[in-house]
Amino acid sequence: MRTIGSVVDKVRAAGVVGAGGGGFPTHVKLSAKADVLVANGAECEALSYSDQALMALHSKEILDGALLAAEATSAKRVVLAVKQKYAEQVSLFRRLLETSLYSGIELLLLPDVYPVGDEFVLTYEATGRITPQGGIPIDVGVVVQNVTTLYNVAQAFEGAPVTERIVSVGGEAPRPSILSTPIGASFSELLRACGLTWLRGLLVLEGGPMMGKIVDPERSYVSKTTSTISVLPEDSRPIVEMSSSLERVFRIAKSVCDQCSFCTELCPRYLLGHRLRPHLTMRRVGFAMALSDDILAESHYCSECGICSLYSCPLGISPRRVNVLLKKKYRRPRLDKRKFEARPEYWDRRLPSSRLKARLGVARYDASPPGYVGRITVSEVNVSLTQHVGEAAIALVSVGDHVKKGQLIADVRRGALGARVHAPIDGRVTSVTAEAIALIAE
Repeated sequence: MRTIGSVVDKVRAAGVVGAGGGGFPTHVKLSAKADVLVANGAECEALSYSDQALMALHSKEILDGALLAAEATSAKRVVLAVKQKYAEQVSLFRRLLETSLYSGIELLLLPDVYPVGDEFVLTYEATGRITPQGGIPIDVGVVVQNVTTLYNVAQAFEGAPVTERIVSVGGEAPRPSILSTPIGASFSELLRACGLTWLRGLLVLEGGPMMGKIVDPERSYVSKTTSTISVLPEDSRPIVEMSSSLERVFRIAKSVCDQCSFCTELCPRYLLGHRLRPHLTMRRVGFAMALSDDILAESHYCSECGICSLYSCPLGISPRRVNVLLKKKYRRPRLDKRKFEARPEYWDRRLPSSRLKARLGVARYDASPPGYVGRITVSEVNVSLTQHVGEAAIALVSVGDHVKKGQLIADVRRGALGARVHAPIDGRVTSVTAEAIALIAE
């Protein structure tokens, strides 16, 4: 007999974490009680295609995972949110939702705007509820789960741990591809599979051009939260913004901000009614920054979506990066339990993805988007023990041990926040550190 406890226990045993990028242990999230469960199939970041591929390949399993997650959280309403432009995926889901097993799931078709996949924005689009400042969607009775996470929930209930992930590789890759790859595979190996062996004049992002991070592909490995690898010219707008020194960012902010307020007027959190005003933050950093400064403490409400830095500002200032720094300096404000209302201009100021891609200079990559290639085989993996929110997992294996795919190789302390780690391939352990376990295929 299936019970709520059995769902949560199996999800914990499988090491499922938020696959949309957050990495929060899913068994903890499913232990909360909610009214609504939202399955997030928006995938709104430019050059990201992995969720789209998964929805086309495993639409039934995603719905199974949504029902399991709804049972675990006692959610009576389940909403599947997918962009309307994903015609193939929408068609597949509609056919399944006509059957009795899934008839209770609602299909919400989303516009092609950025960042509609942000869980605060999606909560509002799906339910009309606004997540409070300093809070999370569960504070208004909503749990948001990425579709890849829900697929992993369904797999976990069948006893399969998280050992693989679908990753899209796009941008300047000669053969943009969507690959099923073992956790721990090297980024450089994925790039070679896409025909890219030379990076002169190019840089690699883990993620897309708005929220991605510049990485060294030789020292970066696929984790449970890796969905996208983007290769962009080093002089592209996203790369220049991400690679600018903080000293330069602050110098520009102090000297040239003309208080046009475009950064605030297009900020998704501001439009949801939150007290986040990047233009005032930019004005404030030109003066002494006292620890009690309420304006600078507003930085904690920033989702780091990048609209203020990469789209709104006509002067090349980066409020996003300033906010990242301020989050480290100022204490996080307490949860604000007031009822918030979206600003009247919310619906008119949603940013079309096509306009954003044109501004970023990445629209041309849509002419040949990556297609699903299939599973790739790798000879070695480097499996992180910190690919989740919380404490690092503790290795259960030693150098020289032989392991089988799916075998538990690292666990978390009892009662600690974290996630289990399983072997993604059959192989031999070649290295064990506090950060990772390396395996060579056998």
